[in-house]
Amino acid sequence: MKGGVGKTTLCVNLAMEMFLQKKRVLLIDNDPQFNATSGLLKPLFYINDVLKKKDIHTIYHIYEREPRILGKKAPQLSPKSFFRQTWHFTGSPISLDLICSQIELYDTLRNPSQKEYLLDKFLSAHAKDYDYVFIDCPPTPSVLTLSAFAASDFVIIPVAPDYYATLGLPQFLGTLEDFKEELVDTHDIRILGVVFTNVPRSETPETLRAIERVTSALAERTMKVPIFESRMSHFKVYGKTLWQAVPVQQIRGRGTRGKSEARRELGAICSETLKRIAEIRNPASATNENV
Repeated sequence: MKGGVGKTTLCVNLAMEMFLQKKRVLLIDNDPQFNATSGLLKPLFYINDVLKKKDIHTIYHIYEREPRILGKKAPQLSPKSFFRQTWHFTGSPISLDLICSQIELYDTLRNPSQKEYLLDKFLSAHAKDYDYVFIDCPPTPSVLTLSAFAASDFVIIPVAPDYYATLGLPQFLGTLEDFKEELVDTHDIRILGVVFTNVPRSETPETLRAIERVTSALAERTMKVPIFESRMSHFKVYGKTLWQAVPVQQIRGRGTRGKSEARRELGAICSETLKRIAEIRNPASATNENV
C-alpha cells in the first residue's frame, strides 16, 4: 500500500535468482507503470518489438478483450504472443520469461467489473510449464491486486523500515483478509512473510524503531505473518540496473560496487522463500527435519 518500498526490485531480482537456480520462471508485470517490464527490456526494444507489433500482446490484452465487430466473435489471440523470453540457458528449456505491461492498463482500473479472475484463468490454461510465477503488483488496492491474489498461492510482502511503509502494512493485510473471506473458489493464498527492503547498510535508531513497529503490529493480527530472516539492503547498484535494463545479477561494467553483497542477500531470500513454500506444502516433512 505504498510506492517506493522495493516491490519491483525484489520481484525482478528474486525471479532472476530463482532462474539462476535452474527453475523455469515467469514474471508478470501487473502494474500500469510497467516498471518490471522496464527492468528487463530496454526502452527501444520495448517500444519497437512489443508495443508497435500487432502480433505481440501484454497483460492489458488479458484484461481488455477485443470488441466484437458487427456481431462477429472477437479474434482469438495466440497464447504464445504474451510471453517474452528474456534470459535462458543455452540448449535448455529453462528460461526467465516476461508478460509485459503497458500504461493503457489504467483502462482496467476505470472499468474493473468482473475482471478479478481473468489473469487466473489465463495462467491456469497457459502457464502450467513454469516452476514459479512472480506477479509484480501496483502499490494501491484495485482489481489488479485482487486478480493477483486470485492467481496466487503465496504472497511475499516487501516493507521498507520507515514510518509510512509501516502504516501501509495493516492496510494491505486488511485487503488480503477481505479477499480471502469473499473467495468464490476453494483455493487459499498463504503469506510467506514480510521481507524488509531498502534497509540501510548501517542501521539507525529510526530503522530499528520501524522494524520494531512492524513486529509489534504483526503480533497483534489474528492472521499469522512471519518475518523473513533475510533482508534486502539499499545498494546503489540497484539504481544502476535500471540504466542497463537487467537484474542486478547481470549488471556489467563500472559502478557495480555492492553487486556481490546484493547477490548474497538475494540468494538468502530465495533460499528462505523455497524453504517456506516447502514447509507450507509439506508441514509433516518440515516437522521431521526439525526433530
